[in-house]
Amino acid sequence: MIVLPPQLARSWEEKSLQRGARIKDLMRQAVAGALRELQPFLPKPSTALILVGPGHNGDDAFLLGLELKELGWEVDFLLSRNPTRRTHPDSRVKPKHWKKALIWPAKSSRFLKTKAPRLVIDGLLGLGATPPPRPAEAAILNWISNEKRNSDLYVALDLPSGLNPTSGATPGAIFPADLTIALGSVKSGCLKDSALPHVGQLRGVPIEFTTPAPKSSVDFFLPQEAYSILRSRPSTLHKRSAGVVHLWAGSSEYPGAATLTSLGALRSGAGYVRLFTDRSLTPALATSLPELLLHPLNSNEAPPIQEFLQGASSLIVGPGLPPTTALHAFLTQLIPQSKVPIVLDAGALEILARDSKMISSAEAPILLTPHAGELARLLGNPIQDRADAAQLWLKSFPNTLLVAKGPHSLVATKDHPLSFNSTGGPAQSTAGMGDLLSGLLGGLLALGYPPFDAARIAVCWHGLASDQALEAGGPSTLATDLVRTLPGSWRFLKGCAV
Repeated sequence: MIVLPPQLARSWEEKSLQRGARIKDLMRQAVAGALRELQPFLPKPSTALILVGPGHNGDDAFLLGLELKELGWEVDFLLSRNPTRRTHPDSRVKPKHWKKALIWPAKSSRFLKTKAPRLVIDGLLGLGATPPPRPAEAAILNWISNEKRNSDLYVALDLPSGLNPTSGATPGAIFPADLTIALGSVKSGCLKDSALPHVGQLRGVPIEFTTPAPKSSVDFFLPQEAYSILRSRPSTLHKRSAGVVHLWAGSSEYPGAATLTSLGALRSGAGYVRLFTDRSLTPALATSLPELLLHPLNSNEAPPIQEFLQGASSLIVGPGLPPTTALHAFLTQLIPQSKVPIVLDAGALEILARDSKMISSAEAPILLTPHAGELARLLGNPIQDRADAAQLWLKSFPNTLLVAKGPHSLVATKDHPLSFNSTGGPAQSTAGMGDLLSGLLGGLLALGYPPFDAARIAVCWHGLASDQALEAGGPSTLATDLVRTLPGSWRFLKGCAV
């Protein structure tokens, strides 16, 4: 899904309307998609309050409110302006609906009295509004922010009212969204790291405009876009041709990293996975993962370079490893010799932060998977925004690919647009998630996927598996929970029924 500044997003829609698209049809696409993306987040039907501004964003919200009524919600509409003779592009919204709506400063008594979790839909301000909001909208935003309970679900349509759609700045009152549903395109300001606390989780709804999309240097990778780059497994495939992953992971301090990285590589579809790890970990691994090939190492010992390289289709180094001198010496030898892609994580990134010049000698692709703290250490400075930080890193090290982990993990490389991920969420904030992701990434590389495709698929698949695991309930998903949902989420990416 394309990411655009507001001027281009508005121009794209206007050109489509000029070429025959009907606003009613575009709006129905938007609302149907918004409802689809909203439903996994919805509690049991209770009270919903729809905040309706004077523009098309308010029209979208009004129509979505009627859809929620059909699902059993008690819905009140709160307008920021008197509708006078306002008409809606969709004939399902009748004059009586406008007459029954509340007009600020009126407030919904039903909303205020409800004890159950409440839903608020923000349709106050769209692309045409430049923050800070005008007095009426600002007053509503201040009021609704103060009313928010921890159990409530606050949802912004397209972007939170009060957020600058270009810069992500919030110069005045702001809608505190738990979820933002982007319509047609993701507005560039919503992906600024500074905007994430106001945007919440971000989901996207593509809309079929009648004109081609503008060019953009950023995208928001949706699960339904993955099928175009996924590969079928040929009937003649065998273990060796499916790719061989070699990884050095795990230690006495972080034994689970060896298991989780290996699980990710095994589930990726790679034919062989060989783990080089501390000898003390191998008995348990031999029992729990009989599919795994094991190469025991003595404590503080690095794998023999030639054995680590021999026969491998991809390499993973770092999960669960302390940043020792042995690891530093190993990477210094490995990076210039490898002819296959290398995934560096955790301890390997700490080594790289101390000696980043070593990757300049690489002939094969180098993929780095830092979280925000690791990315800051790689750059040697605190980071304000991952996209800016990634571009700064790539100027110095253009032969690398970054997977900057965090909300909507960012895949960045010099040869492709910046690509933000659309799946997953805060339920993934648990130990071991990065280890599993490194394994998936290494396995997809071993299968022959180009690094950019492998990274986008791995991040999207990983997040989608978390989303599916979360449906069972609970505040978080464990990395081991994803092992159960990875097969079904892969079928979803392939466009198959699950």
